[in-house]
Amino acid sequence: MARYSNINNLDYTDDSSDDGLHSFNDNNNNNNNNAPSYRLTRYTRPLIDYVRNEWKTNPKYASLPTTNTDASSDYPRWVQILGSIITAPRFRRYVVVYTTVLLSCWLGWKFIVLPRLEEHAAILRGLDPQVKEEVGGWFGANALPRFDNMVQLRTLEPSLLPGEVTSESDQHGGRRLIFIGDVHGCKDELERLLEETSFNPDTDHLIFTGDMINKGPDSLGVVDLVRKYSASCVRGNHEDRVLSLRHNMIAANTMNDEFLDDANMHRGQYTRERELARQLSDEQADWLDTCPVVLNVGQIQDMGQVVVAHAGLVPGVDLDKQDPYSVMNMLTVDLDTHVPSSSIKGTKWTKLFNKHQSLLSDSLHETFENPESMLTTVIYGHDSKSSLSLKTYTKGIDTGCFKGGKLTALVIGDGGEQKTVQVRCNNYTKK
Repeated sequence: MARYSNINNLDYTDDSSDDGLHSFNDNNNNNNNNAPSYRLTRYTRPLIDYVRNEWKTNPKYASLPTTNTDASSDYPRWVQILGSIITAPRFRRYVVVYTTVLLSCWLGWKFIVLPRLEEHAAILRGLDPQVKEEVGGWFGANALPRFDNMVQLRTLEPSLLPGEVTSESDQHGGRRLIFIGDVHGCKDELERLLEETSFNPDTDHLIFTGDMINKGPDSLGVVDLVRKYSASCVRGNHEDRVLSLRHNMIAANTMNDEFLDDANMHRGQYTRERELARQLSDEQADWLDTCPVVLNVGQIQDMGQVVVAHAGLVPGVDLDKQDPYSVMNMLTVDLDTHVPSSSIKGTKWTKLFNKHQSLLSDSLHETFENPESMLTTVIYGHDSKSSLSLKTYTKGIDTGCFKGGKLTALVIGDGGEQKTVQVRCNNYTKK
């Protein structure tokens, strides 16, 4: 009983108040003088009477009716309830949030989703054979005339292609194709890019997507470097312009006299290109003339038939019937006639080409077990505004080196394994 000895020393006071509470002593405590005397309290009214509700005292709820009818108000009760809801802070927050969400959804639909759906529908219509009959046939249906001093199509030596990997246990043979975007005479950046790719002339083959020359500081050095490694190339619009001017100047006997250029109505037009045309040696110019408009690389695993063109290709047209000027300059294409254009206004040719190949893949899967080999993947440059653009069937690798962007290499190894390597470039537009 020792542990309870201190309890008797506790002081219990009577906490009487006006709250309607009273205390009483337990009668059983009278029978035991040694037991502590506890004062117990209890509520004499229901507990709900003692709850202090905020709505009774907070001024912001003063406008709420306290009964079903409010004789002092001239408005019906439902109007009062509606007004109370509208004036509630939480309601205003919800209105702002939901209005913002709905406005965002509408803007996304109006300016993002709907234009893409419309463009998708237009592309499908542009590939509809019935439309082809309505417009009298698509562009490229007829044979093209041949141009002097220009190679339309060339096929890459098959021994240069990467090997196939059929299982994880297969060993890589180590052959690689290194596709390089528009260099534009930036030799220093090209050399650094080759270092970054760990280029090995014995096992790797370089392929340039055109526009190796012009604009940059060392076009002649780029040509010599590319020739040194026996690289492959395609004819870009800048090579075409410089070479065409050179052939015209040779024919007009103005190679050694700039004054005769002005006398023959050139008067400063393409001054830089004509200067570069004079600087090229016969060997350099002859080598550039061998660059085809279209390079048929060959079959690469998981990529199908790989083709290189400087600007692009019109889908559904044979490689030998592609218009050379369009292949070197196109950016967009007319969806009805498939006529390509160098204008930026219109549908990008890559969208039409990818959709064409996608539909072709679906149809081939219904007939062939391995239709990938019948599909075409285009690797191209020219479109620096779109920069790096790697789609399923189109690979754009012009990343604006001359303008201070990057010089890009698309490296394809055994089994079609792909990776990109880039180096930063100086901005030569400011020099």
